[in-house]
Amino acid sequence: MKIRPTLKQLATLFPVPLYVVGGAVRDCLLGVDGKDIDLASSLTPDEVKKALEGTQFRALPTSPKLGTLKIKGGGEEYEYTSFRSDSYTGDGSHTPESVRFTDSIYEDALRRDFTANAVYYDISEERFVDPLGGIKDIENRILRAARDPYGVLREDGLRLLRMVRIACSCGFETEPALYSAAKKNASLLKNINNGRIGDEFAKILVCDTENGVSGAHSRAVRMLIDFGLINYILPELMEGDKFPQRADFHKYDVLEHTLKVFELSPPAVRIAALFHDISKPSQKLATGKMAGHEFAGAEVLRKKLSQLCFPKDVIERQARLVECHMYDLKCETREQKLRLFIQKNYDIMDDLIDLKNADYEGSGMEGPNPSSKRMREVFERMKAEGVPFTIKDLQVGGKELIDLGIPENKRSAILKELLESAANDKNLLSKQAQFEFLRSKTPI
Repeated sequence: MKIRPTLKQLATLFPVPLYVVGGAVRDCLLGVDGKDIDLASSLTPDEVKKALEGTQFRALPTSPKLGTLKIKGGGEEYEYTSFRSDSYTGDGSHTPESVRFTDSIYEDALRRDFTANAVYYDISEERFVDPLGGIKDIENRILRAARDPYGVLREDGLRLLRMVRIACSCGFETEPALYSAAKKNASLLKNINNGRIGDEFAKILVCDTENGVSGAHSRAVRMLIDFGLINYILPELMEGDKFPQRADFHKYDVLEHTLKVFELSPPAVRIAALFHDISKPSQKLATGKMAGHEFAGAEVLRKKLSQLCFPKDVIERQARLVECHMYDLKCETREQKLRLFIQKNYDIMDDLIDLKNADYEGSGMEGPNPSSKRMREVFERMKAEGVPFTIKDLQVGGKELIDLGIPENKRSAILKELLESAANDKNLLSKQAQFEFLRSKTPI
């Protein structure tokens, strides 16, 4: 395992073996670069602080009762946890009821979630320590609980989502006993706070990017459905199961179509892919038609992702993609109107085209998507023409408005009018023409 000099130096300051443990070791054994380094040893937090006194390293407590610290030094940062044995209430609510520090690496391994995450690397001795047979499971691509799977999952319900993500991102199969336990314990997610669920769900949606396992994201969402976990994250998705669509436009029911679109979508639009048709069933049942499902779906997205504590900018961008995915579906929109739409939504245009392409292919349609093709051609033509997409792109602004004596309360509206006019009038692309446009708005 490749260990940086700073970490080797840190290990020399410990009077006991210092280990790398968890995902970084697992990824190393899989032949991929690990990201975050988690450390462990038999030293308690107070003993670590004492060992690092007067050195370049600092030990910053994060949860001393749980034995966790941040160790900073040499421009690097590590998560450290003391060897410990945990006791839980058994309702899946994550936080141990009590913690007992231990000198035993075997006891520490047993408290972990999966054998693949319970392989240790002794930094000073440059060797792996494998108390639970995790190396063999990694070699065989098996995800196995560190001990009784029911107990492991009931200690922390979020392990259900971690199980899905790790299995898919690493290309592992879930060991039968773990699979069975997971199928029977989906309800444990009810005891996990929404923010933690949201963090793990976001990782699942792009888990193919972790280790480059093709299709991992698609497999992961199907596993969420298989285990019943989706019912505690996004139950609305299942309303599309066996819900029919027009056969002349769609080869699949709403759910299977959504899963196909999600599979075909690049990471940047996968949230929108999951939500793009989520309101088709409810819209059809309420109105007799699916028309307008894109706007209803965007509202579902805003509500659900807010509950899951996603960042506001992510929520709004994905909601806009859902709202816009049906635009110019039949290529019947006048180009003048299409250009205004593109100008207004220029910042999501590349993602929108990706989503529309995935939507088309995920419907079972063959060949290029005519709507996406047209939208791309017009967008590229507008860029080549030098069409401004924002007010900042205009060649005139506040100075000219002031010089012309245009009242402050009218300036924003006039600039917006100029911007929209320039989308379809090539004669308004020069600075002089834009200045003359402003002059025409000057009070008499």
